[in-house]
Amino acid sequence: MPGESLELRISFKRLLIGLLITVVPISLAGIYAITRSDRELRRTVGTHFKIFAEATAWEVAEFVHERVLETGKMAASNAVVETVMASNRSWEGMSEAAVAERIKRVEDSWAGAASEPVVRQILSSPAAAELRKYRDLDPRFLRITVTDARGATVAATHKTLDYFQADEEYWQAIYAQGRGAVSVTDILYDDVTKANYIGIGVPVLEPGTNRFIGTLDALVDVSSLFRIVNQAHPPLNLRTSLVKDDGTVIASPEATLRANLKSPEFIAVRDALATLEGRQTGYLETDVPNMGRRLIGFADTGLKQDYRNLGWVVLVSQDAREAFASIRFVGRLTAFLAAVGLALVTLLVVYFSLHRRVVYEPLKEAVAPRPAEQPEQARAAGTET
Repeated sequence: MPGESLELRISFKRLLIGLLITVVPISLAGIYAITRSDRELRRTVGTHFKIFAEATAWEVAEFVHERVLETGKMAASNAVVETVMASNRSWEGMSEAAVAERIKRVEDSWAGAASEPVVRQILSSPAAAELRKYRDLDPRFLRITVTDARGATVAATHKTLDYFQADEEYWQAIYAQGRGAVSVTDILYDDVTKANYIGIGVPVLEPGTNRFIGTLDALVDVSSLFRIVNQAHPPLNLRTSLVKDDGTVIASPEATLRANLKSPEFIAVRDALATLEGRQTGYLETDVPNMGRRLIGFADTGLKQDYRNLGWVVLVSQDAREAFASIRFVGRLTAFLAAVGLALVTLLVVYFSLHRRVVYEPLKEAVAPRPAEQPEQARAAGTET
């Protein structure tokens, strides 16, 4: 009929069955998805921390490799090679005893005024002028020293502490029993320049034969390396540290190498770093003493493969609650909605169970059946009739 509204009637029982069929499976699927996605999202966040650590480790490694290459260019310059070869020729024809005597004489007078002519010759050589140009172009090179094959200083940017260098550990590492090798020291502190530095030593090789003829050693300021670490990820509020393979902090927001502190994060991930699986995973969520539960990403700089003194590791960490804050909110919201759905369905089931209508059958009066008449009485009744 026109004007009549369409009315849809659904029984409460059918509605409840429909809710059980739809809401319950969806809620259970939601809870399963939360559990599964929470693990995946945590793995994703941890992988991001690993990537942050790897990016910083790459920058640290590049800093060292670039300084080594620059030092090698100095050692290969014409001025340095010619100065070293000229010094080596000056020893020709002399006996080993005469060479040792000459070196000892200069070494003994090195601290006094008697050494001034030799010092002046060393600092005014073409090689020394070339070295000063390199230092002026890149102030990170603090001091540069060149020696000949005997270990005698032949050029430098400064007056060295000793004239004879062959009895020094760094020189022997570059000499490498006559083969010549690149040597990089661990981070040290220079009292003169008041700077943390690494010593980079490279052999001077004879053109054409690549035969060892001398050494070039450079002290390189690493303060810019500390800035790379400390300013790695400030907007993300991450704590980035560069540590040695014994846990000593090289650089972090709260400490420097001079403090000689051990990194609590490194102690927490040391076992993971010792395994291939742990290094491949690259992150760990763990409790750190005095810091609470933290998410730590870590990466080896890889420098130790080329320079045995540089077993450096980068750590990137953050409070675990802060790191997983976004995940926690989404997970809790989804869990809340799933729990609400299950709770509502449960309440409806309970309500239906308590308030369902009981249908009773109408009562009927019970009539006892009449006993069967005897045959004789029936015949008699028929006769009378």
